Amino acid sequence: MTTTLGTLIDHIDGMAAPERVNLQKQLDEAGVLDQFDVWRPQAGPQADGYFSEADLTLYGGAAGGGKTDLIAGLALCAHHKAVVFRQSLKSLKGLIERMNTLMRHAGLGKIAGNPPRWIGPDERMIEFGHLGLPGSEEDWQGRDHDLKAFDEGAQMDPRKIIFVLGWLRSTRTDQRCRGLIATNPPLGGQGDFLIEWFAPWLDPLHPLFGKVKPGELLWAVFIDDGDAIHTVWVEGSEPVEIEGEFRTPKSRTFIPAKRQDNAYLDESYDAQLDQMPEPMRTALKSGDFQAARQDHDWQVIPSDWVDLAFQRYDAGVDADKPMDVLAVDVAQGGKDKTVLQPLHGRRFEESVVRKGADTKDGSDVGSLIIKERRNNALIVVDCTGGWGGDTVGFLKRENDIPVEKCVFSAQSGETAQDSRIPFYNLRAQLYWRLREALNPKSGQGLAIKRSPKVKAQLTAHRWKMKSGKILIESKDEIKTRLGSSPDEADAIVEALGWKDKAVFRQVMKKQHQSQMRPLDDPLGGF
Repeated sequence: MTTTLGTLIDHIDGMAAPERVNLQKQLDEAGVLDQFDVWRPQAGPQADGYFSEADLTLYGGAAGGGKTDLIAGLALCAHHKAVVFRQSLKSLKGLIERMNTLMRHAGLGKIAGNPPRWIGPDERMIEFGHLGLPGSEEDWQGRDHDLKAFDEGAQMDPRKIIFVLGWLRSTRTDQRCRGLIATNPPLGGQGDFLIEWFAPWLDPLHPLFGKVKPGELLWAVFIDDGDAIHTVWVEGSEPVEIEGEFRTPKSRTFIPAKRQDNAYLDESYDAQLDQMPEPMRTALKSGDFQAARQDHDWQVIPSDWVDLAFQRYDAGVDADKPMDVLAVDVAQGGKDKTVLQPLHGRRFEESVVRKGADTKDGSDVGSLIIKERRNNALIVVDCTGGWGGDTVGFLKRENDIPVEKCVFSAQSGETAQDSRIPFYNLRAQLYWRLREALNPKSGQGLAIKRSPKVKAQLTAHRWKMKSGKILIESKDEIKTRLGSSPDEADAIVEALGWKDKAVFRQVMKKQHQSQMRPLDDPLGGF
C-alpha cells in the first residue's frame, strides 16, 4: 500500500536538480525542517563516507561530489568535538554559511567569532582553523578533537596535516575519532602526497591498484625519512616493528565521489567545469588524481608524449603489422611479474603479464614465450642479474630457438642524438632512445596500448649526469622510491631497442629467399 509520505518522497526523489534545490530553499526560508533532523547523507559515496570506520578517509576527487556537506554533516551529527581546516580562514566562508543554515532551523544557534567557533549543548564544539601561514599548525598543538577535517586538503602542507592529526583523540569512551581529507585532485604538483598516502586506490604503480575497492579498509603507518612522509602498508591493526621500533597501524580508505553522486547538481554544473583550462577541467570532472600531475624536472619521458602515443594506438597505427619483436622481462617467483611485450611495426600491443609465482623457472617462461610468439618474431630476454638465463637456456639449448640477451647494466658506447652526451650504461641508452622516439618532432609515430600503469611506469624514471654521462635510475632505485617494479616499461624499451635488428634480420631473410628462388623454383613460377 502506497502511503502519502511514500508518494511525496518518490516525487522529491524524481525532481530535477534545480527543482530540488528550489524546494530546499523554500523549506529553509519557511523554517519547517524538523529541528532534530539537522542533516542526513545522500545515498552513495556521501553515506559511505559518513558511515566509514576508517581512521583516515580521503573523500572526493571530482568537483560537486558533496565534500563540503559531508564535513558539515559529520561535524554536526556524528562528532562531539570537531575542527575543520582550510588553507585560509577566508576560504571557510562557504562551509560556515552552509552549516549556519542547517543549525538555524534546528535551533542550534550559529557559528560566530574570530576565529569562528560554535559551542553547543553538552559541551559540544566545532572550531575552524587555517594552515596556510608558517607555524599555523602549532596553534593546535595539544588541542584534542574527535574529528579533524581538512577541506581541500590537496592545497595543504602534508607535515602540517600529520602534526594536527597527532591530537586526534577523545576522553569520551563511546566517541569514535577520525580524520577526513576532502579534496579535489592535486593540481600542478600540489597535493601529490595524497597519491602516496592512498596509493592502493590512486597510484597505478602500487601492487594493490585496481584490486582494492572504494571504502575498503587498509592498514598503514606513516614514516618520516627527513625529506618526506612516506607510508608503510601492513597486513592489519596489530603493532608491527618498523625501523627497530613497534608502531601501531591505523586504517585508511578512499571514497571517490562525482557530481553525478550529488542529487542537488545537474549537467549545468558540468558545463561550468567545461570552461576550465586543461588539465584542470579533466581533473575536476573525472576526479582523476593523476590527470593534472606535474612532470618532474628530471623526468626522462614527458607525460604528454606518452599520451600522444596512446592516441596513435587508438587511431589504429600499424594495426595490421606482423609481430617484429617479443621482449621479455623475467620474474621467476617472488613479487615481481614476468612481462612479454609484443611490438608490431610501430605499435606496442598490450603486454602479457604473469605473476612471478606462475613463472617459477625457465621452462615456465619459455613455454609462455613460445605460446605468445607470432610471425617468427625476434625474442629478446632481460638477463640483467642472471634472472633470464634459465629462459634463454630453455629456448636455445632445448628448443633451438634463437634469443637475444639484454643486460641493462652493460656498457653502451652510444650517445644522445641531440647533445652527443654518452650514456652511462645500456639502461640509459634504451630509455633515452624511447624518449627520442616519442618526441613529436622525431616523426617516428610510436603507438602504445593505453594503460594507466604503463604511463605511470614510463614517466616515473628520472635521469642525472654521472661522470659526464647520462644515467637513468636503476630498477632497484625505482622499486625503492615507488614501491613496485617498472617491469612493463622495461619490456617496452627492450622491444624498441631490438627493433632495428629485427627489421634487418627480416630484410636479410627476404634477400636470401630471393636469391634461392631460381634453385627452388626453376620455372620461375610459370
